[in-house]
Formats: sequence, structure tokens, C-alpha cells
Amino acid sequence: MTSYQQQADNLYSHLIDMEKGADPEKLFLCSYLLGHISLASAEEGETTEQFDQQVEHSLDQAFKVDKLSEQDICDIRLLWKNLAETST
Repeated sequence: MTSYQQQADNLYSHLIDMEKGADPEKLFLCSYLLGHISLASAEEGETTEQFDQQVEHSLDQAFKVDKLSEQDICDIRLLWKNLAETST
């Protein structure tokens, strides 16, 4: 079973790999998520579910104040959903 910190490390590594050779839009999405994964990994937790919930919470809070387009928000959420599903 994957732990909280293993989930953080796995997702972070996966996003770093995705950034290599990515087009500017994909690079933005990966970089945006990397920041939230880093924030969540600094929090306390034990399970992958807790980690995923922490990232979701971080994204929700950021989307309230960040001046992102609806398309960017949609694309970030889609990338996050795909990452979370493939990492479990």
C-alpha cells in the first residue's frame, strides 16, 4: 500500500518526467500542479487518500484567488484527475 509521502514522491516524479519536452501549455499545467503537490507533501498524512484530498483542497483554495482562465482550471483539474487515477 502506498503511503502519503510515497504518493507525493511518485506524483512529483511523474510530473517532472512529463515536463521534459512538453509544449508551453503542458509545461504550465505541470508546473502549477508541482507547486500544489509540494505544498501537500509538507503536510501531515498517512494515506494516499489523505494526500489526494490535501491536493484537492490546495487547488480549490488557489482557484478562488488565482486569476486563471476557466480553460486553465479545467485543464489543471483534468491533469490532476488523470495523475491521481493512474498513481493508485
